[in-house]
Amino acid sequence: MKNLALISDIHSNFKALEAFLTFLDTHPADAVICLGDYVTDGPYPQRTLALIREMQKRWPCYLIRGNREDYLLNNLDNHQGWKPSSNNGVLLYTLNQLSEEDFQFLGSLPTERQIQIEDCPDLYICHGVPGRVRGNVETEPGLREQVLKELPGHYLLGGHSHHQELYRQREKTYINPGSLGFAIDGVGRRAQFAMLTGDSQSWQTEFFAIPYDVEGYLKTFADSGVDKMGMSLSKAVRKSLMTGVNYFYECILEVAEEAKRMGLSDLSQVPETFWQKLEDKFSL
Repeated sequence: MKNLALISDIHSNFKALEAFLTFLDTHPADAVICLGDYVTDGPYPQRTLALIREMQKRWPCYLIRGNREDYLLNNLDNHQGWKPSSNNGVLLYTLNQLSEEDFQFLGSLPTERQIQIEDCPDLYICHGVPGRVRGNVETEPGLREQVLKELPGHYLLGGHSHHQELYRQREKTYINPGSLGFAIDGVGRRAQFAMLTGDSQSWQTEFFAIPYDVEGYLKTFADSGVDKMGMSLSKAVRKSLMTGVNYFYECILEVAEEAKRMGLSDLSQVPETFWQKLEDKFSL
């Protein structure tokens, strides 16, 4: 029997990652699988990466990168013009915080890969879906079924949607551990992940949602400067962490509609005055 810990979507929540690593102290794992989106949207991203490096020293780790890492790697010189704003301030904050070593580490990670665990069925891991790092099985009808149909193996592990899920389609299985650092569960204040137990025939899945020091984490938003850089969107992140409701995504949808109404091709062109209206609408 093999025991694997499966995590995804930390989003710089070092307090949730600390709670997960403490969990592993009493729940042995043979390896840890990480499905990307380690940073952005929260304070002190370097603390999260330091914990990831420490984790690599303690357990065999299988790491891939997510879309948030791609955003950063594709804009290292900030040619996209990120600035302190509700539109992209949280990204600029992270870009400014990370070191050259951090970016080399993130850039070395693949976007997807196959994992072979001794005496167990193979696992294929990705952030969104194979071939699409931002593929979202929660919001794109039929996507989950299509990728499983095309999957050569029997097990697909994916993240990105921030929803825990076990879905079986004939002899194939999709497993999503949810979000360790930004759980969308309607509850809030919890870190989601999964533990997989495998033998020669199959993998069994157990989902977890454990408490962490969310109050301590939220205090660091102001101290770190991410609130000042991220403005309204940073407030949406904080309320999402408390409630488990995705105010971050709700704001983005509203801004996308406003950009369409204004005839704008870029969401970043939507003025801050509109974001301030969203603060009132969602009581951010």
